[in-house]
Amino acid sequence: MMKIFAYKNINKKQKGISIIEVVIASAIISLSMIAISNVYGNFLQLSLENTEKVQAVFLLDEGVESLNIMRNYSWKSIASSTPSTNYYLEWKDNKWQSTTTPNIIDNKFIRKFTVENVYRDPSTLNIVYSGGVLNNDTKMINMDVSWNYKNSTSTKQISFYVFNLYE
Repeated sequence: MMKIFAYKNINKKQKGISIIEVVIASAIISLSMIAISNVYGNFLQLSLENTEKVQAVFLLDEGVESLNIMRNYSWKSIASSTPSTNYYLEWKDNKWQSTTTPNIIDNKFIRKFTVENVYRDPSTLNIVYSGGVLNNDTKMINMDVSWNYKNSTSTKQISFYVFNLYE
């Protein structure tokens, strides 16, 4: 009988949870929740940063397409631009137009472009960066989209050529 009593006594001690076990389990759960919330916060911040970068790339793409459409309306709208002058795009009278007045897109982004002259080698007709002959039917466009983020300016840029195809 004594062995049975001792056996039952041991089981009773193992059924209970000590306060130390509760504190340790709570600490592990709390640290895990803090780590998970920090990771979630970082993912959320990266997501917001990435959203702005994606918007800027879409605005660049729209700008490239807008200048191609302007070229299709009239090559003169691009060819008559003053080199190295900042221009901005605006939608006016159901078409894209360039202006020297800055405009802010979605209260955040500024999209601007410059038009540069292009020179070609007379014998090969390749574009050259020094020397060569001025080609009035080709212009280089430098476009950028900038926005403020965390007290600094972020920028996405693209450069491309536009050709006089229709006149």
